[in-house]
Amino acid sequence: MYFSRVAHIFEAAELSLPKIKQGVIEHATQSEQHRHITASHNWRFGPPVPNTAYLNLQKTWELFVESLMREWRTLNIVSVLLLSAILSLLQIESAINDPVTVYLSLISMICALMSLIYGCLYIIQFGSMKKVSKAAMWAAEAQRSTTCLIWNVWVFLSMPAAWLAWSVVLFIACIMAFVWRIGIAEEHAWTFKSSQALFPRVTISAVLGLGMIYFVLILDTLRRYGH
Repeated sequence: MYFSRVAHIFEAAELSLPKIKQGVIEHATQSEQHRHITASHNWRFGPPVPNTAYLNLQKTWELFVESLMREWRTLNIVSVLLLSAILSLLQIESAINDPVTVYLSLISMICALMSLIYGCLYIIQFGSMKKVSKAAMWAAEAQRSTTCLIWNVWVFLSMPAAWLAWSVVLFIACIMAFVWRIGIAEEHAWTFKSSQALFPRVTISAVLGLGMIYFVLILDTLRRYGH
């Protein structure tokens, strides 16, 4: 989804990657000359005007980044509401006595927290991504013929939505487990042995570990594309 949106921006601009880079350099050079002449001669005139295609790309890219930030803000709101719903469910005595419901709710909570953390980080960092020089880097990524399926910039952009989607799915499973096991939980409250509890504990730890691995990858990607 994100790949097609980014690719459409550069196709609509009708600018190749070399032309985009050339436009960035020319715009920076003109701006520097404009400041130098203004300071030297105390002249007052408007800023240099880039070509129309460059201006269109700049405007479209800024709108795209703003739309991404709006999406992530919306996802953050949903994540917060979902976390509140999970905590409310765990306040019910019948739910807290059922290990299946508790474990599913904990995994769902971790996914929602990861989505919230990623979304907040993206909103903070993507404020500086509106420059056309950043767009040139994304254009180069969109034109690559081969990408790693496990991690690339498109997976990077989808992280908040993907983790929130898993959180919603797990929360629905948690509700269904609570509905269908409420009588069983009351009759057999917390009868898990250590060996039986090992698998859900390992699963919860693995999900949290995966979230931290993605967090490190996100920081590395932001370092490469944010500076």
